[in-house]
Amino acid sequence: MRARLPLALAAAALAATAGGCFTTWTVTQLAGGARAWDEQVREEAVPQAGLEERLAVELPLGLAYPPPPPAPGATATAPATTSPSAPASAAEPLPLALTCRTTQRGTDLVYRSGFRYGSRWKKTTAAMALLEGAAAAAFLLASTDPSAASLVYGGYLAVDALGTAAIFFIPRKEIYRRDPRPVVTPVRDDCPDGLILDIAGEAYPVDAAGRLGELGELALDDWMQAPTGPLRLELAGQATELVVGAAERCTWNRHRGRPPAPGCAYPSGVPAQTATAALLVEPGTLTGLPEPTASTGP
Repeated sequence: MRARLPLALAAAALAATAGGCFTTWTVTQLAGGARAWDEQVREEAVPQAGLEERLAVELPLGLAYPPPPPAPGATATAPATTSPSAPASAAEPLPLALTCRTTQRGTDLVYRSGFRYGSRWKKTTAAMALLEGAAAAAFLLASTDPSAASLVYGGYLAVDALGTAAIFFIPRKEIYRRDPRPVVTPVRDDCPDGLILDIAGEAYPVDAAGRLGELGELALDDWMQAPTGPLRLELAGQATELVVGAAERCTWNRHRGRPPAPGCAYPSGVPAQTATAALLVEPGTLTGLPEPTASTGP
């Protein structure tokens, strides 16, 4: 028994490095991950027509406060924070500011070429078949009275080694694929000129910093306490509703120290921090690209 202990340890080390090559290959085939075996892959992306521009707008529901003054000798400045109820000594909250993010969205057609089961595949599977066979033999011969675990694992490695030897003979396969790939390009982080927030039929322009102005902020606060119509974002003839439900109004009023309204609850158990909306507009609306002109010929 003691004489065979080093053999058992060597078998365990071999099995740990093997891990079941044929099993891994089978799982990747069933899971649609066969690309993992591609070699010498070349890709070329061709942009496609149909570019669109998307403006994402976030309405913060909490209050933002300016950072505290730095301590003597300190240079770092803490970021502004939000709090459901500001301390009495806190500074006045910063003006409400919407967050705007503009992206261009399009599609690339990706041409992919390569091959599978080439020389690297042959060398790897041959080595793994020998390794798993040796580990299986070591487990099965570890003692004169092997345990059930060593028999099971040794048998598994023996079967896997046979499977690995079989897939060694898979012929080389050329790979040619053509797949669409979405492409998202960030464009700008300021709010575009002409953006309007419609509050119950009254239009309030949004400046580049996302601010509504004092009248707009007061109108929005009144709406949050007693909504009388939808909130709408408008830009370049396009419009979308900014959905603000009971949970969002709950957060807004809680941050401003107002008593919760009846039935004020969060369906997910987590307070909402922002309300979001997105506008899709014609290409060039947000990026200022020149309109294409038709050629009149010589």
